[in-house]
Amino acid sequence: MRPELLESAAPGRDVAALAWGDPGAPVVILVHGFPDTAWTWRYLGPALADQGWRVIAPFTRGYAPTGITGDYDIGALVADVHAVRAAHSRTRPALLVGHDWGGAIVSAVASSDPAGFAAVAILAIPPLPAIVRGALRPRGLLALVRQAPRSWYMAFFQLPGLAERVGPRLFDLLWRAWAPSYDSRADREHLRTALPDRAHRRAAITYYRAMLNPWVRRRAAAGTYRRAFGRLRLPTLYLHGSDDTCGRVDLGDRALDYCPPDSARIVVPDAGHFLHLEAPDRVGELITTWAATHRPTAGSEN
Repeated sequence: MRPELLESAAPGRDVAALAWGDPGAPVVILVHGFPDTAWTWRYLGPALADQGWRVIAPFTRGYAPTGITGDYDIGALVADVHAVRAAHSRTRPALLVGHDWGGAIVSAVASSDPAGFAAVAILAIPPLPAIVRGALRPRGLLALVRQAPRSWYMAFFQLPGLAERVGPRLFDLLWRAWAPSYDSRADREHLRTALPDRAHRRAAITYYRAMLNPWVRRRAAAGTYRRAFGRLRLPTLYLHGSDDTCGRVDLGDRALDYCPPDSARIVVPDAGHFLHLEAPDRVGELITTWAATHRPTAGSEN
């Protein structure tokens, strides 16, 4: 099933998206991660559409055909997701799924501004409070210390200019390191289209700068930033590949401590960081089953 390209997925914002399914159906929003694009959902999108969902997969800020802006802090990314939902699901709450950086955005929505959503699914990273607040416990701190060597690229991205210059080679390196047994050529080609020049690569890298460097972050976003690391307020499905070479599985061992009681954590066997691409049938089954249990009705409230 080929997707539609929505050049304006949120009126008043420069956000493009891929879409599958009946425009009148309940909505699922799929948020891609790094280094990736909305095309990462080319298996899950049709699977959800076949189950009667309208699926909207935005290209996040700076990933063409979505435009470049000057603001990449978590508050702006959360606001973009809400704008997409408001444009496509006014009469009932939507579901929200995110992978990698998309998972961080989804986690922040569920913690800081959950209105309009019924439930969330997070792939490949734990909910944000499990990483940050979990480090206050000895076991969580040990997991974070063990994770540090795998997160070297985040420190590298703080170097202005250099990271943008070597971007294409670095992005290819990360794909090969994080999905060594998966043929990522199509995904990397989509990425080259989405980040065609230094300005777009700077946009993608600035997500990390805004998250980790308070001098880059907008002061106006401070409240959202703090709330993003609080407990999630929506039912959460957290999926992590057993063979993930980007994020350690044990980083999310206590993830459910920061989620509502009707949440679940599943480690997907024989899958890595891009688990929805490496094990599309298994992940598709898990997500479609989860979505069916949270299917909203018109006028329902979360």
